[in-house]
Amino acid sequence: MYAENLEAAEEVIRRLFDPRRTYKKAYISPEIKLAYLQHYLESRWSEIVGENLARSCAIEKISGNELYVRTANSMLANELYMMQQLFLQKINSFLLGRVLIKKVYFHTGSFFKRQEQKAKEAEPPVEYTKCPVCGAQMRKGLAMCSICEREQREELRSKLAELLRIQPWLKYEDCLAYYKCDKILFTAVKESLQSYYFERVRCGFADKKESLLAVMFLLEKQPEEITLALYENALTYLRRDQGVSAFGSRLHGKK
Repeated sequence: MYAENLEAAEEVIRRLFDPRRTYKKAYISPEIKLAYLQHYLESRWSEIVGENLARSCAIEKISGNELYVRTANSMLANELYMMQQLFLQKINSFLLGRVLIKKVYFHTGSFFKRQEQKAKEAEPPVEYTKCPVCGAQMRKGLAMCSICEREQREELRSKLAELLRIQPWLKYEDCLAYYKCDKILFTAVKESLQSYYFERVRCGFADKKESLLAVMFLLEKQPEEITLALYENALTYLRRDQGVSAFGSRLHGKK
């Protein structure tokens, strides 16, 4: 009976931050709104960043339209900083498309130190073993040491790039059949390749192979699905002046 009267979290977000719904309603302080917004994002954090990253970073606080994220180490903070725009897009997509978070900051701090201290107090003394890859000393229970983990991630990045050059039409769900990776890494690699080939076409430096790759990245279609008219329209779209808007009808070959 009580469950029927509970309001969905998405509806609460819409009611708190949509001016059309808050107009002439009971006043709710900004502090309460941000507190609920932080609670909502924390409850969906593993969906937003993926289960792997959720174990290494967490929300510290929200101040105005800025989100502060604590990371397990400075290396991870620097890597996530390079992908902050992807974070913003992903976070705001979970907020019904409203741009409530405009900046995100990544840094190390006391959050994970407190977590580690609690773990040390609750768990027996730390045991160490050798990394199965390089033989360096590491904490027992880990799959490999941090250096090997970083090298493995870079190797995965290279493999993803190679795979996408062969099959540019792949989406994240399709990629999982080849490699296990988080969505943020896949998106970063794909967007980097797209930017490269799109710019090659726009500047007139692309050969036939690079032009076809750019078209397949743009349309997310396999070569046999791309007609000559669609191919030429896509190239025209990519070569256009970026300051001039283009209609979708031009891209898809409609009159």
